[in-house]
Amino acid sequence: TMMAGTLGVYAYALAQGEDLAVARTLAFTTFVMFQVFNVFNARVDGHEFALSPAMFSNGKLWGSLLAIISLQIAAIYWPFAQTIFHTTALDLQHWGMAVGVASSIILLDDGHKLLMRLWHWYRHERVTLVRG
Repeated sequence: TMMAGTLGVYAYALAQGEDLAVARTLAFTTFVMFQVFNVFNARVDGHEFALSPAMFSNGKLWGSLLAIISLQIAAIYWPFAQTIFHTTALDLQHWGMAVGVASSIILLDDGHKLLMRLWHWYRHERVTLVRG
């Protein structure tokens, strides 16, 4: 998902006529945002949903995520960092695309968990109806 989303954003930006530096920066930002969102999947076991009240329970995690996002902003807007990382400024639409695509990792993972719960429920109910 992360690789496909990152490369998809890169290819889309180039297909839309974006400058190579913008496409690279957008892909880089999308990848970083994937990592930010994926941390919520990593915090729960294979059966819990990432989108739950528990995602707000760790203040240190939120502080770390704020630091990561701040560093990403510095990497793409601070001229010294732009030189080091070969990045360029992104507009609000680019950020929306990066966050939207990257957030799909939570939605896809939680959607998969929901489908698995429904499948197990369906199988259990079917067995109960057949036996009963």
